[in-house]
Amino acid sequence: MASKNSLTIGIALLIVGLVIGLVIGYVISPKPSTSVTTTSTPPVTKSSSAFNVGAAGTLKFAFGDLLNIYEQLYPSITTGTPLFKGSGEVMSDENTTKIYSLVASADTTTIPRVLFPVNLTNYEIAFGSTQMVMLVNLNTTVGKEVYNLWLQTDNSSSSPYWKQIFQILMQPGVVVGVSNPFTDPSGYQAICVTKLAGLTYFGNSSLVYDTLYYYKGQELNPSKIYMENTEVDLVTLMESGKIDFILSAYLSNALPTHEAVPTIAYITLPSQINLGNLSMVNYYHSVNVTWSENGVTKTFQCNPVVYTASIPYAAPNPQAAINFMLLLFSPEGQKVLESNGITPILPGVVYGSYASVPPQLKPFTVPLSDEPGLASIFPQ
Repeated sequence: MASKNSLTIGIALLIVGLVIGLVIGYVISPKPSTSVTTTSTPPVTKSSSAFNVGAAGTLKFAFGDLLNIYEQLYPSITTGTPLFKGSGEVMSDENTTKIYSLVASADTTTIPRVLFPVNLTNYEIAFGSTQMVMLVNLNTTVGKEVYNLWLQTDNSSSSPYWKQIFQILMQPGVVVGVSNPFTDPSGYQAICVTKLAGLTYFGNSSLVYDTLYYYKGQELNPSKIYMENTEVDLVTLMESGKIDFILSAYLSNALPTHEAVPTIAYITLPSQINLGNLSMVNYYHSVNVTWSENGVTKTFQCNPVVYTASIPYAAPNPQAAINFMLLLFSPEGQKVLESNGITPILPGVVYGSYASVPPQLKPFTVPLSDEPGLASIFPQ
């Protein structure tokens, strides 16, 4: 009985803490909207509809932690098994099934490109950013070599070891894993990294990209590149020893991956090439990506890696999604993001119709017009 009472008291204290945290978050938020004020979480909604989340695969760890807290705060809400896949796959699934109360992407373009045209939503909230990193297989000779070179860079972007690192990646026999640009934003963002590395360290934006990706002028070199739908699939291949490096990797996924599998290390990349510096947008825009597959060609702009979320019009349980976003924007939620390699964007920046943002979330968000410096990272 004592343990049961302790659990009850613990949950009650957690709820009180969240309420207080939301109030504090509202007060200290740098640019909160003043049109709506809220000092508490909304009442728990009793709904027969499960709260289903569909999100980018690299949000698996951060959102997993948040969902664990969420289930303690709202035990009466049924939480379905979340879908963590490539952002493109998730949005396509929502387009077909309309089962998600909350969707989240690893870039600013997928939700507008897939869900806006079919009128499933008309806004997205940018809530965090991360950076591209390189996963390294420490069980391979070249993996150890690159990792040791990285240690000698001392985090200096001008270190001559960076050129050596990319020269090693281009060597015959070195196997690199990447995601498919059509199913996962990290796929085209990895190409952005190779082009920016070529531009920064070789004065030729095509050199690294062409060497890694092209075989006989057009096909992926099967002895050089493994391409999968998501970064998570690539990690499995690295564990099996088939891959030396993974380029389609975010810090938000690398931290827990390394913790779970110590022989898979990660190296951070210079800000000129890691897509993680919001102030370097213009440099990132000096390259772009055009990818063709099965007769379809798409062009992607090289932007900072920004996570966005939206509550679709067809959400079976929209209040549950609002509660989740309030948790995300709370001090506790912000700590969860940071611990998973995501730099919070607070207030969240809304692209699209600010009027469509639920009133409870407006104290923690601002329209894009209030952040003109970020306008170029969203669809034009």
